[in-house]
Amino acid sequence: MASKRKNLSFAEKNELIERFQNSNLSKAAFAKANSIPRTTFNNILAAKLCSSNAQICDQERKRQRLSPYENVDKALLSWIKYARSQNAPISWNVLKEKSLEFANELGE
Repeated sequence: MASKRKNLSFAEKNELIERFQNSNLSKAAFAKANSIPRTTFNNILAAKLCSSNAQICDQERKRQRLSPYENVDKALLSWIKYARSQNAPISWNVLKEKSLEFANELGE
């Protein structure tokens, strides 16, 4: 049996948004014409997940998960780039220790 739900990728969502903006249909009529529930289409329009930063977004992804510790992630990423430039070994334990260290320094 086919699944009731269909997860759309960011590329498909962006295509729907562009087609809606170029059409003169209402939201409900456009959603019905594309066999999408009206509330789902309204959520897609409200979020516009990846349309503004499409160059940094993987278009095949289905969901965008944001980190609650964005500053820690940025600090850890810059440290990883530095460690790789120094050819230092990076293991899971080292990453965990560094992330906890950055979290304590940044107060998160």
